[in-house]
Amino acid sequence: MVIMNSVRIRIDTFFYHIGKIIWLPVFFAGSWFVKSGFEDYSGYMACDIYRLTQLPCPGCGGTRAVYNLFLGDFVKSFCYHPAVLFGLALYFHFMLLYFYRKHITHCIEKKEIHIEIYLYFLAGVIILQWIIKMILIFI
Repeated sequence: MVIMNSVRIRIDTFFYHIGKIIWLPVFFAGSWFVKSGFEDYSGYMACDIYRLTQLPCPGCGGTRAVYNLFLGDFVKSFCYHPAVLFGLALYFHFMLLYFYRKHITHCIEKKEIHIEIYLYFLAGVIILQWIIKMILIFI
């Protein structure tokens, strides 16, 4: 729980409200990015770590994955960086689980949804895909 001005806010409730607010701006920003932003700004988004070392960082491919996700090419998006699709799936899972617990079963007050589990899974996918990319480079 987070205590703000002596008001207790549960972490899962906080993230649920943030998730409700953020989806529309992210959708519009992603749509703009696909229509005009990627072609205009892709040169500025090149990875400095890759440019210096010729080895990918754990985030390499993320921009191209988001671009292909908004184009609707899920296979290419997954190939560039699987954490993008996995993160989207975790977002939908959390939002639906919280909505179900709060509005359908009314049991959200009994047990908090542990956000850190979602973060551990996402970090695991990021590290795993980076290890696989490194193995494929050195084979």
